[in-house]
Amino acid sequence: MKNTMLIVATFAAFLAAGCSKSASVTGESQEKLSLVKPAAVTVHRGGMSKADIQIKRTDLAGDVAIQFKNLPKGVEVVESDNRIVGEKGTYTLRASDTADLVENYASEVTATSGPGNLSVSQVINVSVKAVQ
Repeated sequence: MKNTMLIVATFAAFLAAGCSKSASVTGESQEKLSLVKPAAVTVHRGGMSKADIQIKRTDLAGDVAIQFKNLPKGVEVVESDNRIVGEKGTYTLRASDTADLVENYASEVTATSGPGNLSVSQVINVSVKAVQ
């Protein structure tokens, strides 16, 4: 019976970790930066779409820099200001007329702030569709 309970508890912990909706990092002074997993974004060739980014912080003042990495070929972030002052930011992804057509392409968004440059990343799935 004890072995069964241990297996069930271990499995439940594994499921909870796999379903995490945010990633966090804690600094030396216990300041904390969390990045909520962003929703998937779909953009059509030649078009634009919004990506909402949300952070949470504890004992961490100042701007948080946001960086997108590994976007599909032909997709770029429009905004030149990549900082979040509060808890949320909205960024525009633009796909060129020749952007690669992809489905749920695993790109990355990274939030960085504070002393020691605390940094945390999440996957953002980006799809590029043909113009209909």
